[in-house]
Amino acid sequence: MFNRLKQVVAALTAKITQEDRTFVSLYLSSPAEGLFWNMNVPDQRHVLNVAYTAIELAKNHPKIDTILLVKCALLHDVGKIKNDVSTFDKIITVIGHRLAPSWAKKWGRLGRGNKLSNLRHAFYVYFHHAERSAAMLRDIGECPQIIEIVRKHHKTPAENDPLELVILRKSDNMH
Repeated sequence: MFNRLKQVVAALTAKITQEDRTFVSLYLSSPAEGLFWNMNVPDQRHVLNVAYTAIELAKNHPKIDTILLVKCALLHDVGKIKNDVSTFDKIITVIGHRLAPSWAKKWGRLGRGNKLSNLRHAFYVYFHHAERSAAMLRDIGECPQIIEIVRKHHKTPAENDPLELVILRKSDNMH
């Protein structure tokens, strides 16, 4: 629970530096950068933290494709679109998932509207952002390997998962 509280504080105080902007532009194509900058600042900060941590974790694995890993880290949450879900609704989804995961997943519905619809939409995004991200990446012509890793980043680990996906999951779970 302390980790979740830390995440709330991090989201409310998130900032992007010029160094972060340069880092993003070094790794992402213009269309991918557009998706990155279309996330809320807390989500941008999160994926940057995931990318920086993934680089550190990858140092122990000489066969890893670090460029692929960083691109996946920067793009894994692009399905969380700016102004699509409020910070308060994000907090409620995390609590709902923690208290009643099966119900929370079934209750989510795509589509905004009144406050209740927006909350249901937040639950939908929470549980389906990996698929949304993969679809958005497919739409801009991103490489299939990135799309597949992003799509699977919340799936149950499999024996044949690429090392980049394993490290992305580990780094994501740390933030």
